[in-house]
Order: sequence, then C-alpha cells, then structure tokens
Amino acid sequence: MSRTPLDDCFDHCERLTKRTAGNFYYSFLGLPLPQYRAMCALYAFMRVTDDWGDDPGQTIAQRIASLESWQCSLSNALRPEWTPLEMAGWSEEARMVLPAMRDVAIRFTIPHEHLFAVIDGVRSDLSEIPDLVRSTDNLARRESSSGRESGDGQECLSSSAERTCRFQTFDELSQYCYLVAGAVGLCCIHIWGFHGDESVRRAIDCGTAFQLTNILRDVGEDADAGRIYLPAEDLTQFAVTIEDLKAHRYDEHFRSLMAFEVERAKTFYDSAEQLLTNLEPLGQPIMKAMLQLYGGLLHEIERRKFDVFSRHVSLPRWRKIWIATVALIHQKLRRH
Repeated sequence: MSRTPLDDCFDHCERLTKRTAGNFYYSFLGLPLPQYRAMCALYAFMRVTDDWGDDPGQTIAQRIASLESWQCSLSNALRPEWTPLEMAGWSEEARMVLPAMRDVAIRFTIPHEHLFAVIDGVRSDLSEIPDLVRSTDNLARRESSSGRESGDGQECLSSSAERTCRFQTFDELSQYCYLVAGAVGLCCIHIWGFHGDESVRRAIDCGTAFQLTNILRDVGEDADAGRIYLPAEDLTQFAVTIEDLKAHRYDEHFRSLMAFEVERAKTFYDSAEQLLTNLEPLGQPIMKAMLQLYGGLLHEIERRKFDVFSRHVSLPRWRKIWIATVALIHQKLRRH
C-alpha cells in the first residue's frame, strides 16, 4: 500500500511522542494501531501547544500571536470541507500535526471544543505580564509586612492574596484545571472508548486531580516565576502570604495549607478511580498507569510532610518504568 501525506503526519507525531513523552509513550504501545496513532497525535498536539506558550525565545505578545495562529490553523483543519491544499501559510508544526489531529477528531468523534480548550488554557497562562506580577508582589509584601506590624494582619493577608493570586476561589482554579487537563482527559476517553453519562464528569475530575498534583508539587518553582495558582481564599484561610511562598517558608501555616489541598485532591482521585469502570478494557491500563504516576506524586508530597521546597518531588525512574511496563503487559493481554 502506498504511503500518503497523512501517514507522514502520523509518523511525525509518533516520533515527537517517543522523544518527549517519556514513560507515557510505552503505555501507548499495547493499544491497537488506530488508538495508538491517535494517542500520539493527541500528545503531539498538546506538546506543540505547550511549546508555543513556553517558548523562551519569544516575548509574551509573540507567544500569544503564535497560539492564535495555531488556533486559527486548527479551526480551519476541523472544517468539514477542509483539504490539505489549504495549508499554505501554516507553520511547519501545523502542517505536520494538525492533519493527523483532524483525522483523529473525526474518527473518534472528539468534540472540537475540547481541543480549543487546551489552547485557551495555555494562553491563559500568558495573561499576566511578568513586570506587573513583580510590581504587585512588591506591593503585597509591603502591605503584608505593614499589616502584621499594625495588628490588621488578616485583612492585609486577604488584600495581598487578592492582588497577586491568579485565582480568587477554587471554582476559578477548577475551571483552569478543566482547560489544561480535564479537556485532555475528555479527548482521551473518546479515543479509548467509554460508556455512561457520568464518564464526562469523572474524566474532568481526573484532570483536576492531576493538575492539582502538579500545582502542589511546583508551588515553590511557580512562585519564583511569579505564578501563584493556589486560590487567594485558601492562602488567607491559612495565613500564608505570597512572600512566604516566594521565600519557600516551610512552617506550620504552609503545612496546614498543603494538607488541606492534598485532601481536596484526594476527593478528585476518588472520582477518577471510578472512571475505570466506564472505560472500554483497552483504555483501563493507561488510566491505571496515570493514576499510579500522579497519585504516587501526591503520596510522595504527603510522605515528605509537604516539604516541596527542599528538593523536587518525583518518582524513581525504576518505578515509572515499572508502571508503564505493567500497563503495556495488561493491554497486550486484553487484546488477546
């Protein structure tokens, strides 16, 4: 059978996934070819989207423009009447990834809004101008210090958090989690196959669990970069300031805050585990592997008594390889 340009696109996505997805790539190998290619295309789409948002060689405005161009190309590719002849003017990444993503969206009936949500989530990370973040953070430090000295600490803690935190409430944070993770989960379950009306909610909860784990693991690194993802209402409740996070202040206030957030994340993991019963058999091993990887990180944070400042929280390489290998074996057994 002769090769087609679409085959070249899927091959490109596979190479990109194999090069950058780490152990997740090996958990894809036991899938039937259509689902395997689809997972590589979805990963490549997410990888390129993230790269547009994180490109250190571009200004914030240039990154936003790149994401808008990427979204425009995606929108064109998803039109029913689209043909490859319309790729003139597309970036190299768009020409190699989006035709494959279009084929996957059609084959597995992935709602287009899930793909656009991923782009919206990355773009939302660029909404804060670093200079503004630094200036408001300096103001918050002055207010926090002044408040503690004058006896109006709680009021100023609240004011400080509101001026510098990206999200005021957990509802706002959960919407962000949907954009950057929940929408991806919804794409995955369409590829794997699912049943039951509750599957959508559980897939979104799964994405929230994973994203909360990332946020808790990276509290210090994000604070250093001027990004505070924890809700202002939570910081105020536990008397933790932006300055505390930037200074990596590991005290009882911080531990109480982290314990609260970990317990919250566990409730979403409970819902995510119930998603397993809604998945077709071939998707269950991948889902289990992801739950073990991210759940393992959350357990490690708890085991360290929430000290995410002294060193980066991660799982041993042997454990990640073991999880991926077990997923691969289970998939092959289910196929036979």
